[in-house]
Amino acid sequence: MASFVRYAPLLLLALVLAVPVVGPDALRWPIYATLLIWLVGVAHRTGKSERAFLAAVAASIVYLLVSAAAPGAILIEAADRGAQFVAMMVALGLLRDAARNSSIVRDCGIWLIAQKPAWRFLAIAAGGHGFGVALNMGAVLLLGTLIKRSNTLEAAGGDARVVAIREERMNVALIQGFFSMMLWSPMAISVAFSLALVPGVTWFDIGPPALGLTALFFALAWLLDRIKFPPGRSLAPPRTQAPPPVTMALPMAGLILGLVVLVLSVKAYLHFGMIDAITNVAALFGLGWLYAGYHGRTPRPFAAAIQHLRRHAVEVVPEMRPETIVLASASFLGVALAFLTRQWGLSGLLDALHAPGWALSVAIVLFVVAGGQFGIVAMVTTAIAGGAVLGMAAPPLTPVALVMTLQVGWTLSAVLSAYSGGTMLLARIAEVSPAVTRRWNLPWAMLCFGFYTVLAYLFY
Repeated sequence: MASFVRYAPLLLLALVLAVPVVGPDALRWPIYATLLIWLVGVAHRTGKSERAFLAAVAASIVYLLVSAAAPGAILIEAADRGAQFVAMMVALGLLRDAARNSSIVRDCGIWLIAQKPAWRFLAIAAGGHGFGVALNMGAVLLLGTLIKRSNTLEAAGGDARVVAIREERMNVALIQGFFSMMLWSPMAISVAFSLALVPGVTWFDIGPPALGLTALFFALAWLLDRIKFPPGRSLAPPRTQAPPPVTMALPMAGLILGLVVLVLSVKAYLHFGMIDAITNVAALFGLGWLYAGYHGRTPRPFAAAIQHLRRHAVEVVPEMRPETIVLASASFLGVALAFLTRQWGLSGLLDALHAPGWALSVAIVLFVVAGGQFGIVAMVTTAIAGGAVLGMAAPPLTPVALVMTLQVGWTLSAVLSAYSGGTMLLARIAEVSPAVTRRWNLPWAMLCFGFYTVLAYLFY
């Protein structure tokens, strides 16, 4: 049983990948059973946060069984969503693991960090953004570690002030670039969740406006950096080496573009949902990348790749267990809460307020951001807000505007919350308090919120 529990997440991924071929009805119960056995098998290793979410899932199941007229359909949809998110997290983990020892990723990271001060902020922000598309949280781990290693007292000419300035500038660029990715990327969990929550909206509906908003947020980040650290007042010692050639970054740029194109192509031409498209592309791309890393380096590349997968199940999957359980539980709750918000009368309350679309949008963003300050993950707050709006008799927001609202709230919540995964990971690498990263990012978040409020007023 212990061996089965260890490999259950990979088995669950394989079952989900087989659904388009075999069909959901034939595999639904094997998927549920695998997921349940895994959760029971790891329950004694979970922390307080994971247990709280699992308890909330159990409570919602009981409540739905007692109060809902047709609980079966809701519970099946919620369980499907939870299993999908577990499979997606495992697939993204495979992709991230394949990138760990990749020379393509390492060379691009070195090129980003080695840029001259005038371009370093934009380079690292773009790197955090692009790496986030391909590697999700692995972007923070990789670039955050490179920043920590490169920002030494020796490299700063012995000036501790330069070390402190570089630490803030580079980490701010990384975290703001990374979280901006959550606005639009077809590989982002936030986008997949919002699109699954709001029916009738596809990535092709929200992609263009989300990319435009991302460009605005990027411009605001760069502007604030130039104001706070003017080029003419640089304290950095003169450079002794020329920056490395841009060819070091091109393979990674091509890989990121390829992932985006693949996900959107699978979504458009195979008619997959966004979660399924991400899962299939990330898993197959990750496995291929993993095999390619051994091809030509060992006489038995396939056997080496299988051995790597075994190590992945033993070492990497347990590292991801807390966030996987939280995200899967939150996705289950997202379906349940979308129903419960209507049953509890929240939708009717919003109808009675008669708020204009732009005001409701701004209020939802503030609600999601506020929840993040208390450790409530954005999946829960966006599910409550989205479900309440969808249940209104006459929603003042279009479905596309609602998804955009949820994405902005998710992004600003993540960058300001001391409890978000990216913030906590970067703080641990940089050896600072998560509250420090919130202080660094607060001016940018406030400026982005102000500009978004104006845009919402003009267009919603």
